[in-house]
Amino acid sequence: RREQFEHFCVEQAHWLDDFALFTALKEVQGLRPWQEWPWELASRQPEALAQARHDLAERIVDHRLQQWLFFQQWQALKAYANDRGIRLIGDIPIFVSMDSADVWANTAMFHFDGELKPTVVSGVPPDYFSETGQLWGHPLYRWDAMANDRYAWWIRRFRWAFTQADVVRIDHFRGFHDYWEIPTGAPTAQQGCWRRGPGSDLFREVRNVLGELALIAEDLGDLNQQA
Repeated sequence: RREQFEHFCVEQAHWLDDFALFTALKEVQGLRPWQEWPWELASRQPEALAQARHDLAERIVDHRLQQWLFFQQWQALKAYANDRGIRLIGDIPIFVSMDSADVWANTAMFHFDGELKPTVVSGVPPDYFSETGQLWGHPLYRWDAMANDRYAWWIRRFRWAFTQADVVRIDHFRGFHDYWEIPTGAPTAQQGCWRRGPGSDLFREVRNVLGELALIAEDLGDLNQQA
């Protein structure tokens, strides 16, 4: 089945290459967050990455293989369900983890300073659930940078999600309209402010590229509460 595996690696290279390298590096870095790695690795210096790909080649192949095996098994399960009239619902959280291959490989798409530290993070303002709000701590998107390449990262994310599910729920959907931005280092979410998200511009582009999609928008959050 080597040919099938190699085809998967080529077809999914846009995320798989960075994920496999990131995971292999985390292993040899004692599972520390990528921001604590040596600077040449954290900042993705080409020579350092080339050396890591050489030194960690066996680990990298192993992680690719694990992803392929899971993909094969999941597709078999999905086909079994679909053949019986069952559709699977997947999920896309609006934000991604700070310590993830997504962020490490795309720092220009997030609000980071020259030392690769986040300048602002995610959360929600004070409400009837919490007097101090919720300080989530995810890195926030630079929507201007994402708009420059017509949201290519998001389109890839949607395309991949729909290979695994028939319907996709989007968590914290209101964040695409506007979102709460909190300065890094703030003790609570109270110090934040509202910022405009991409709105329908993002979803128009997704539809232009991928066509009509079966989406579920999480209906949570009052759009009239913004300052």
